[in-house]
Amino acid sequence: PADDTAAADDGGAHTAGDTATADGSSTGSTTGSSNSATASALADADGQATNGSRGRTAVRGGRDAQPETLVVVESLRIGPVRDEVVVSSRVESRRSMSVFPKLPNLPISDILVEEGDRVAEGDVLMRLYDTDLKLAEQTAATLRDQAVKEVAKRRLALEGEDTKVQRAQRQATKARADLDRLAEIGDQGLVTRKEVDDARLAAETAEDDLLLAQFNLRNAALELELAEIASDRARLDWQKASTDLTHTLVRAAMSGVIAERHCEVGELSGTSQYAFRLVDTDALILNLRVPQDALGEIAAGQPVDVRAVTDLDKRFTGRVRTVNDVLDPDSGSVRVIVDLDPGAGLVPGLFCEARVITSARDDALLVSKRAVLYEDDQPVIFAVAEAGAARKIPFVAGVSTSSAVEIISDLAGAPLSGDLRVVVVGQENLQDGAPVRIVEDAF
Repeated sequence: PADDTAAADDGGAHTAGDTATADGSSTGSTTGSSNSATASALADADGQATNGSRGRTAVRGGRDAQPETLVVVESLRIGPVRDEVVVSSRVESRRSMSVFPKLPNLPISDILVEEGDRVAEGDVLMRLYDTDLKLAEQTAATLRDQAVKEVAKRRLALEGEDTKVQRAQRQATKARADLDRLAEIGDQGLVTRKEVDDARLAAETAEDDLLLAQFNLRNAALELELAEIASDRARLDWQKASTDLTHTLVRAAMSGVIAERHCEVGELSGTSQYAFRLVDTDALILNLRVPQDALGEIAAGQPVDVRAVTDLDKRFTGRVRTVNDVLDPDSGSVRVIVDLDPGAGLVPGLFCEARVITSARDDALLVSKRAVLYEDDQPVIFAVAEAGAARKIPFVAGVSTSSAVEIISDLAGAPLSGDLRVVVVGQENLQDGAPVRIVEDAF
């Protein structure tokens, strides 16, 4: 140490003086004894410094220089970042349907599907007891056929009456003409009055026959109309019986997966509780509730990254379909619908974290999260200058990723150099301008 060296040099000077001016043993002995005591004290002090704890560490710059802090540094890097809106929700089916039996109080005779089965539109899901309905349908079909035949019979009768009217019309016309002719020549005395009266009676009789034929025609037409009404009623009765018989087969109204089943063989069918619930697993969505402050950042068509909360390895993709601008008065959020692309393991009910990507940059300046400190919510990093001193840099943060933070600029708005080396270990107690010594460069 410098102090020990100075003391040793001082002792050597006294010895040299003693040798040069020694007149007697008395002076030389006293001086030598003093020098020996000084050397012994220095040696003891040096021993204590060597064997015990030192009061201070000698560093470059003298005994009062600030000690260096050992740090690990890492370089800034350029990389991609994405602005995201993160919302959690459960996967839903865009199309789902509850299947109800259309006929109540019929015993269930057979169930053909179980939960989890995939069915196509029109597939039979279960059968109801149908013996009575088959008999009713056959009876209605018979009555329908009889009514059709009755209509045909009444139509023929109408045609016959129409023929009679035409014949009576001709006879009445002829009788009227004969009467007119006889009445003309009767005035000339060529025929007797009796012949004229007989012709008049024949004409009147023909008119009466025409009126009767016309009445029968109208009656036949009415009977045909009634027969047609009865035929329509019989046809409707048959259609109802046939439809009821068809409804004993409960079918899937769409393709999908049986999500729920609420029926058992032998139970009576009911119309108040659905028997099956179908979901379309090929049309899955996320029904997101997004905070209103993110409304301006989300638009239809934006890509969405999705991962299952329970299994982070399950990742899916989707795209924003609609954004409802109307705020929910209770939560203050907006509804965003995301169409999901099909993927293995993507099923209704899966709880997922959706990341709506609002923008992306490939050349962002990134700093490791390990390097960032916060002073009153202000992000700060320490960079190592060439002189070996730490420089504190408050900065404007951008997007955060799982391991890094984007640096937009310093607080003055100036961009930071991409070749800065920042402290990632040892910065907790650093002060601006403090000396540091790099023990490891992470990159």
